[in-house]
Amino acid sequence: MIREVEPYLASARLISLDHDLEPQPGYDDDPGDGIDVARFLAEKTPVCPVIIHSSNGNRARWMLGEFELGGWNCRPVAPIGDDWIEAYWEAVVKRILR
Repeated sequence: MIREVEPYLASARLISLDHDLEPQPGYDDDPGDGIDVARFLAEKTPVCPVIIHSSNGNRARWMLGEFELGGWNCRPVAPIGDDWIEAYWEAVVKRILR
């Protein structure tokens, strides 16, 4: 994301991030983590709201802190249960994008 987001950032309406990133199949490179992305984005001028959806509570709070320091509107969404996207994330997105 860090490598590819710049041309798209100005037109973004919402960014949703997780902390724990897994390598793509067939790649052994460490993809970093969500804090890397949060630090990168937090240094930019805020352009849209951010949702942090991570079951890693401590790291999610670190990411939220990065965005808060950068002046971004950022909210956590806990990915709890099999239907967390439909039950909670979707409602938060609808409220944010109104």
